[in-house]
Amino acid sequence: MTLQISWQKAPIYPALIKGPAVGAIDGRLLVAGGMSYPWREVEYGFGAPILQDADAMQDGTEPIGEWNPLPPIPIGPGWTSGAAVAGGLAVVGGRRRAVGNLATADVWFLDVQSGATDWEKLPDRPSPAMVPTTFAQGDQLYTAFGTDWHPHEHATGDPNIYRMDVRRRSGWEIAAQFPGEARWMCGMGICKGKLYVIGGHDIPIGGVVDPRPHNAFRLFGDTERHGDRVSHVAFGENWECDLATGSWRELPRPPRAYVADAFTVEDRWIVLTGGQTWVVSPEGEDVLIVGHVPDLDLVCLSHEVWAYDTQEQTWSALDPLPYGIASHRVAVWKDRVFLVGNETRDSIRSNTFGTVFAGRIRTD
Repeated sequence: MTLQISWQKAPIYPALIKGPAVGAIDGRLLVAGGMSYPWREVEYGFGAPILQDADAMQDGTEPIGEWNPLPPIPIGPGWTSGAAVAGGLAVVGGRRRAVGNLATADVWFLDVQSGATDWEKLPDRPSPAMVPTTFAQGDQLYTAFGTDWHPHEHATGDPNIYRMDVRRRSGWEIAAQFPGEARWMCGMGICKGKLYVIGGHDIPIGGVVDPRPHNAFRLFGDTERHGDRVSHVAFGENWECDLATGSWRELPRPPRAYVADAFTVEDRWIVLTGGQTWVVSPEGEDVLIVGHVPDLDLVCLSHEVWAYDTQEQTWSALDPLPYGIASHRVAVWKDRVFLVGNETRDSIRSNTFGTVFAGRIRTD
């Protein structure tokens, strides 16, 4: 069996945005929070209907309808995460300048299926985090990792992967404990009872002390002060956890060092789209994938799409995105997948753009 995803541009989001929360519920694409232009955390969000025309991805018609505002989140989270779960959209963690540029543990829930017009405050995530990795399986909401943001942009160091049954409002429990190095902005997903953690990056305090050739690295910008010490690490790693036993193993290295969210297809594939992705040679040399979008006048990051087949334990390159995208979030609805938000190399627009891509998933 093979996996294919065809991509097209969708109507752009009503704001320049990166790091929002995204989900698809009852045929609607919902987006909330994130960092916008001008540079600030936002409390607003928008929803758009997913058009049901079976030929929409083939004949050039739009894959989504008009964007309409959602109820505002009481306190806007920047650099957040989220997922569609239990009939609503959950928004988990983020950054808040009003409390000293610190990461937050807030969890907000908009119960779409019940017709709620206000956000409900769910139990705080057990540890605060900006850009945690968050996804859902059924009514279970999972979240892990993230960064403290201030006073230094490093991983929280919390190895726990947390889980909550949102429909039952069960509170958080520890689903697993990650044995690898601390990281943030990694891909996660579950296939057939196995949880996968792929890639991610970190900026450790004092720099990277044990560089490994399968990872990607950057030096401190001030080499006169810090010498040739490594400040950033992007992980070219793929970890698997058997949730029934709690046992972990590191799988063969993936073809890239990924810094991107993931989504799953048919309980078999883990897919990563774009992101701050690095090519790492066997000799340990690394190159960040970048591109240029002339009609939008912006420099972007990776446009690559990769899939890991958990049955065959193989990686394959899928059709690329229309242009590079990073710090976006993912929502899946039936055989559709949507990517929303973008972090670009464009300081005039606060390094943000309202990119929306729609993909049609096919397996045969």
